[in-house]
Amino acid sequence: MRHKVKWWCSLSLVQHRTTVVFILFSLFPTLLGVYTQEHDFNMPHQEVELWARKIGNHIFHLSNAFALYNDIKDNFRTGEATLQENDGLQLVKEMTSDVTNMMKFKVDAVNRIMNVAEEASLDKYKQEEPVDYYNAKRLNPSPDIPQEAIDDKNYRNLSLLSNIHFDGIPINESVSSVHVPTNVYAKAPDVINAIRWSGRLDRTFKSNYELDPTLSWQYFGSSTGFLRQYPASEWVMDEKDPDLYDARLRSWYIQAASSPKDMVILLDVSGSMTGLRKEIAIHVVLNILETLNENDFVNIFNFSTETTELVSCFNDSLVQANMENIGEFKKALKTIETKEIANFSKALIKAFELLQRYNKSGQGSQCNQAIMLVTDGAPDNYEKIFSTYNWPHFQVRVFTYLIGREEKKKRDLSWMACANKGYFVQVTTLAEVREQVLRYIPVMARPMVMYQEDHHHIWTGVYADVADPKQIEWLWEVREGKRQRDRTENYQKLQKIVKDSSSPAIIDALRDKWQVENFLRYGEFSLSSRSIARIKAAKMRKMRGRRGAPGLKEGYRLMTSVAVPVFDRKKTSMKTANLLGVAGTDVPIREIEKLVPPYKLGVNGYSFMVNSNGYVIYHPDLRPVFQDILKPNYNSVDFAEVELTDYENEARANDSELLELRKDLVEQNAAERMMSVKIHLDDMKRVVQRKQKYFAQKISGTPFSLGIAMPEGYGKYKVHGQIELTREIQDHRAGDVMNHFSTGNWTLHPDWVYCEYKYDQHQEDQSPEALINEFLSRAQKPNWKWRSTRTRPPPDPIMNQAQHKRWKPSMGSDERRDNYYCDKDLVQSLLFDARATNVYSRKVKIEDKIKDRNTSSQNFGITTAFVATRSGLTRWIDNPSESSSSNGNSKEPHFMKVHNRAIDEVWYKRAVDYYKEDQDAYVYSVPFDAATRDPDEVLVTATRAIFVEENDYRMAPAAVVGVTIKHRKFVDFFKNETYKCPSYPSRNSSCKKAKTCESKSLNCYLLDDNGFIIASENEDDTGKFFGTLEGTIMESLVQSEVYKKIQIFDYQAVCLDTQEKNSMASILTTPIQTLKWFASWVMGNVFWVLVKTQLYTLWDPNEAWAYAQGQWDPNAAPTDEVTYSKGPINYQSAFGEYQEMLPDEAGIPTEDTKHPELPDDIGDFPSLELAYINKTHPRPCDKTVYLYKLQSKKLKQDGLYKPVKGKLSNCHTNGCGRPFSVQKVISTNLILVAVNSLCPCESRKVDIEPVEVEHNETTSCNRLLMQHYRKRPQSCVNYHPDEHEIKLCGGAGSLGPSSVALLTLLLAHIYNSMMQS
Repeated sequence: MRHKVKWWCSLSLVQHRTTVVFILFSLFPTLLGVYTQEHDFNMPHQEVELWARKIGNHIFHLSNAFALYNDIKDNFRTGEATLQENDGLQLVKEMTSDVTNMMKFKVDAVNRIMNVAEEASLDKYKQEEPVDYYNAKRLNPSPDIPQEAIDDKNYRNLSLLSNIHFDGIPINESVSSVHVPTNVYAKAPDVINAIRWSGRLDRTFKSNYELDPTLSWQYFGSSTGFLRQYPASEWVMDEKDPDLYDARLRSWYIQAASSPKDMVILLDVSGSMTGLRKEIAIHVVLNILETLNENDFVNIFNFSTETTELVSCFNDSLVQANMENIGEFKKALKTIETKEIANFSKALIKAFELLQRYNKSGQGSQCNQAIMLVTDGAPDNYEKIFSTYNWPHFQVRVFTYLIGREEKKKRDLSWMACANKGYFVQVTTLAEVREQVLRYIPVMARPMVMYQEDHHHIWTGVYADVADPKQIEWLWEVREGKRQRDRTENYQKLQKIVKDSSSPAIIDALRDKWQVENFLRYGEFSLSSRSIARIKAAKMRKMRGRRGAPGLKEGYRLMTSVAVPVFDRKKTSMKTANLLGVAGTDVPIREIEKLVPPYKLGVNGYSFMVNSNGYVIYHPDLRPVFQDILKPNYNSVDFAEVELTDYENEARANDSELLELRKDLVEQNAAERMMSVKIHLDDMKRVVQRKQKYFAQKISGTPFSLGIAMPEGYGKYKVHGQIELTREIQDHRAGDVMNHFSTGNWTLHPDWVYCEYKYDQHQEDQSPEALINEFLSRAQKPNWKWRSTRTRPPPDPIMNQAQHKRWKPSMGSDERRDNYYCDKDLVQSLLFDARATNVYSRKVKIEDKIKDRNTSSQNFGITTAFVATRSGLTRWIDNPSESSSSNGNSKEPHFMKVHNRAIDEVWYKRAVDYYKEDQDAYVYSVPFDAATRDPDEVLVTATRAIFVEENDYRMAPAAVVGVTIKHRKFVDFFKNETYKCPSYPSRNSSCKKAKTCESKSLNCYLLDDNGFIIASENEDDTGKFFGTLEGTIMESLVQSEVYKKIQIFDYQAVCLDTQEKNSMASILTTPIQTLKWFASWVMGNVFWVLVKTQLYTLWDPNEAWAYAQGQWDPNAAPTDEVTYSKGPINYQSAFGEYQEMLPDEAGIPTEDTKHPELPDDIGDFPSLELAYINKTHPRPCDKTVYLYKLQSKKLKQDGLYKPVKGKLSNCHTNGCGRPFSVQKVISTNLILVAVNSLCPCESRKVDIEPVEVEHNETTSCNRLLMQHYRKRPQSCVNYHPDEHEIKLCGGAGSLGPSSVALLTLLLAHIYNSMMQS
């Protein structure tokens, strides 16, 4: 029995093992199905090649037929368009001559203002005589203001008319208006007297404007604080925002009022400098910093027992006072600590030795030198130190600021200032800081005033015409406050939902932390990633809404100013040297660009201007705005930071060729150089490499150099084709010249000047289209003549009356109104282009054109055919069968009305650049944010360049034709072709589906030449960078040389540092906490007033904003002190400028996002912590990104495009791989990529979002300290032999009328806030 059992067991075991093996063999094909199928699956390389060829052929012929490419090209050829060589050197000379003439007119204008002002100040007036002037803040009272207030505040009515020349602002050209800052007492005798005599300037203002109709705002800034501005206009300000604009802190005033200076600020941080004294001292330093400009050099030292640099990077050096360095000082001032005893000897010796070293070594400003001593008292006058280091030449002026009310400490500090050609003030309150600091400027100006005859005019760097460009940090805090307010409102809604709702769906949503976070950000539950992307994209489009106006740079008016000091010529018994003020005028950058017309430079050519510091005045890559707020260092962008050489492989590599060109620009030498550069397009998502030729010339009488850059190759020539207007009019066979514009819709480049009135700027419609219509109508009337001379030299001062009359004949009102200018070359080129492109007749059906060309009649969604030309003309015709449905109900404006800038459009530039790659190719693109838009409104743009050619070397672009295509129909066509085998007529054939893109084993994409998805089987992929979906494949395409990887650096980037918040406590914890809360509320209101006086950095500006707006959460406790953690916030944005998205809106929260876990008990939810945003703070930084460019030539074999076959081997643990096939789509910039999708390979994400260049402490300091070559201002007046006779050297500070006015305003504001609460 045992044997039997044993045998049975053995038999059972064998049977069991056999069964298991059988089962395993049965399951083996299934278990290894993916592996086997992958090995058996052969990539359809031949099919991919045929698909690409068929797609390319079809869309090429269809686009050509719709756009009437051949008709337009033939018209340019038969119209006898020829080529002319572009002489870059001659061109830049002509442009520089025009700009120089224009600049001379501005200088002459301010000189006349200065002369009249100095003469008017000598007039004697009776003090009791009333002063008649228009207060810019008291014009045309609204009906809401009571009559009693109108009488009490001296409101006056003044007729104001909107004027395009002055940005559409309502003005009055007959008089000027006066602006008096709130912190200046308007009825002070010296203020009233200066307003009285400066009234004589009105006649000079008007005379200047009649002589030069391109003049912008003219003004006189008085040393007493007011500003007289012409033409008169109302001072626009927010009713909640106290107006403390002060002309004396503007760069044009400060630079004109004194010569450049080296300055050392010594800040006493000894143990006695605590509490209010410390805060007053900090704000004295802040206000001193506000008076510096890019021609000054400065350092700040803290001193107690030891003397140390405030910013450790600036060790033993003076740094240029640009906005970035000033920002470093401001940031460091928030961290100072007081301790120990002050050692004045060490501090003074340190300052003198540093200044002497800079003076002897030729560094720094090489002009004025000053020590600013800020302390609460000195134990001695340190005469020995001054006699050793500063006497008898008095090279260094000493200004002393006594903080506090102690009278006995005045003597030594007053002596220091008086004995060293300086000035002493005592500062006792925060309210008087600004006025006391400004007293040093007239002292620095004394030598210049005493010479009387030397009125050196100055030109400022570029700046934005805003109330105070230095309040960028405050504006950012306002932005953050707005984000906090929105989140708080959503938090309060969430509280209400938790309290009132018992819906299971809502409770489930509340338990999902991602849904809760989305509700707090966007105010809605159940948002998909697409919905969130659409919300963010809509915000970005709204943010850009104001950027398109003529002359605006991303929403801001950029300008430079010319100014001259105005001296007091009165003779007094006591020796004085008073500065009356500064006269100046603005020169908008747009007015300069008008004299450097882009059509003369051609597509992808551009002009730029650089000052003597190497800073850019204007350049196409100057990007001054970040999230609609000026960047911290927008006006100190170096030329070497906007031109990226092709040899640059590491950040700030300082290419020698680039630095040599920069040196020529700074030195104002004539220059001609060739450089290979990298140029980014489309918000730093595309890149082009090319050689460019640079030409530069000096602009005489200014510190500026004008340069132009032109592409090598096609940029060497230009198309010359014009219709001589007068001859065309006289030829009766030609008919009306307007007939050339008879077909299709048309528009002109909105920023170019074809024709314009010189004086009458009050017409409602002054669009280029309206003006060209009007002037072409005028041209057909008798006695019409060209007036095409834009600039001429100003009249010579030695002209006699007869010569001056011939130079400027008298002009009646009618003639003045009709005085105009037309650009003859541009207008006649426009007429030629209009004739050549006059093909879009509504009488000719597009379908007929297609049949004529034996093209398949299948229209794959073409909505519009268009052409844009070198003269700025854009014309188009809509396809009725497609456009009626798409445009009729669309909320978006017509594509061509938005993209109407001809040669400046990205699609125009890309088409011209791609012509060298493939002359037959259409260049395709889709919006990057296509996935966030209504799919029915997404358009594909296809453009192709038309060149006029004489041989293989002589060619130039004349126009670009194109079509727009409905993306959905384009994708349908793409699928229809790739879902069937090319050898079979339809998808219903016997073709194996595994061999088509319809198969689940294949993913198919159409990519453009920069790696963006034009079409795929998934609608949500449209516009995305391919590497974000298939990073590993993208890397393989780079290794296969299908794409080239190109590194780009961004030296104008802004990085956002996040605030680290400490834990919060309940406001009801203790009575003291409640008192602290109330104190914070009061200080928030105080802060709102003090912000404009530069005192805002004392308090947390986020609290101040929230309290002032009344949007704070009454249940929330004030946060503890916050710090910023340095580091980039990485996120992907496909909606415009890469840095535009706020970090709190970066998308759906990821697993790395830190948010509190929701409690199981919904009753404890939501916690207060959820109500707070991740606050950020902007800082300048360097970023880098790798962009991609298609290598079309690498895809060719024996002159034909062949598939690139590749495979990702062993990319998964089971040993499988992912084969792929790449084929160039003929006559396009596209490639067709088919990827096997069976193997579940892990794919890395390849992003094109710029990331911060990580600098260590040494390289970070080197970046700040890096001093490129610069040229000092020519004028330096720092000495007069008789200055020692002036005995005025300061006294105690007092709470004068200005301070009283400020305090009254402050208290009134707090009272109003309390009443409103």
